[in-house]
Amino acid sequence: MNLATEEVTPGVTKINLTGRLDIAGTQEIDLPFNALVGSQRAIIVDLAEVAFIASMGLRTLILGARTVASKHGRIVLYRPTPEVENVLMISGTDTVVPIVHELDAAIRAVSAA
Repeated sequence: MNLATEEVTPGVTKINLTGRLDIAGTQEIDLPFNALVGSQRAIIVDLAEVAFIASMGLRTLILGARTVASKHGRIVLYRPTPEVENVLMISGTDTVVPIVHELDAAIRAVSAA
């Protein structure tokens, strides 16, 4: 699992994940992911290159969303693959962390006051 970041607009960080969010993949990104959600208030998590998500990956995303929300920030999940989106919806994760498919909509969602 790889994690890369970019600032898509001032104050909005996009976290690009690549690989599998299974137990091993989640362990690889937990520390940098937690540091980012602990320090940023507007985060877009790009899941376009995530081929698989397990319960540990869901846990990481939900806890990250709660951390950002505790600082009155916002986080969205961006462009999940159909398979990953299905897991997000079946698990109810989409009710905690919104799913967005367009970058402009994602930026608006996390930038809204």
